[in-house]
Amino acid sequence: MDSYSGIIIEESRRSEQFSDFTPIPCKGFNILCKAKRYGRWWVLKGLKKPYRQDGNYKNLLHKEFDILISLQHPNIVSAYSMEDVPEMGICIVMEWIDGITLEHWSGSKTEGEAIFLQLLDAVHYIHAKQIVHRDLKPSNIMITHNGNHVKLIDFGLSDTDDFAILKQPAGTPGYISPEQIVSQQADIRNDIFSIGCILEKILPSKPYTAIIKRCKAPIAQRYANVDELKADFMARRNRHLSGIKRIGIAALVCIILLGFISYPLLHQQEKSISITPAHHEAKKDTVIRQQAKKPAPLSNGRKSLQPTATEPSSASHLQSAELISKGKKTIDKMWKESGIDTIRSVVKKSEAYFQFVNKSNEFITTTYPQTFSKDIDGKKADIIYELSSYTTERYVKPTLSSFQSSK
Repeated sequence: MDSYSGIIIEESRRSEQFSDFTPIPCKGFNILCKAKRYGRWWVLKGLKKPYRQDGNYKNLLHKEFDILISLQHPNIVSAYSMEDVPEMGICIVMEWIDGITLEHWSGSKTEGEAIFLQLLDAVHYIHAKQIVHRDLKPSNIMITHNGNHVKLIDFGLSDTDDFAILKQPAGTPGYISPEQIVSQQADIRNDIFSIGCILEKILPSKPYTAIIKRCKAPIAQRYANVDELKADFMARRNRHLSGIKRIGIAALVCIILLGFISYPLLHQQEKSISITPAHHEAKKDTVIRQQAKKPAPLSNGRKSLQPTATEPSSASHLQSAELISKGKKTIDKMWKESGIDTIRSVVKKSEAYFQFVNKSNEFITTTYPQTFSKDIDGKKADIIYELSSYTTERYVKPTLSSFQSSK
């Protein structure tokens, strides 16, 4: 450790030599190490000892460096130089990425969509340079801890027309296209097959199943390029988000409806609670006077058959119960006719759901109350509230939960 003008400088921060070598697990003929120079971490990629003097493997390493050094993209690992490191031999010096591979990543659907779009941008960039990666898979896609940024790595099997003498079938089982196994000719549609396999891993559910299927179709039926794939992806994503938005609006309508229905009922309760003691006394005095006017029992001991002024009538309760029952059956019929339970498409299901909410709300608050008799006016708010609560608990909440789980 040296000191200049009172400033202490660590040896590792000014050393041109690599130190603190940390091996990184790597299969095949390559060797990877994390090492420090100038106080910064780097990744060194070289050849394992048995392959260091083999001209073919040395050419493959040079080929990877020549490809990497030509790439400048935020979603692709950066290469800085090719050097002879005493501990490792000839190595490619690359940036150290603080993150995890996609195979170990877990996150929300929205984050997965953002990651996939970054991957498409990176692949579009290399395809524009006539480069085919040929080994796209989750373990070759890094996700940074800071911001979930994609970094495409490992161009060891990449190919371009400039390297005709080194062409060979290459890839990883589970992500390699069928034709790539037997063909030495690189084709950008080889990468599109692999992209479909990756999409199936991170976003396996709707609305992307059709995209996955087309990516993995026979080569002539696949997307011709990444632009075509991305356009389809964005269209399906936007339609899905539009459907979710409509669901949110429908839910808001239900909430507002319940608020309007609940308000008069609560207001009625507040009025009953705010009755003054004097009012209670006056009501009690009225009841006493009414009881004094009651006819006396008959001489034979039987009571008069004339109803008293305070005897409650259950007719209105029975009528409101019948109206509630009839209203529930109508709402059940509306739900069945909507066919929501049988629709698989999220977008179409959300449209049918939105229509059901509008139709049921109009029935509960407008159409149905117009059929009530005048005798039921005092119970109208209660009936509307009961039917609205029934619709919310039986249909609205379960459907919103199912939409949430499908995201």
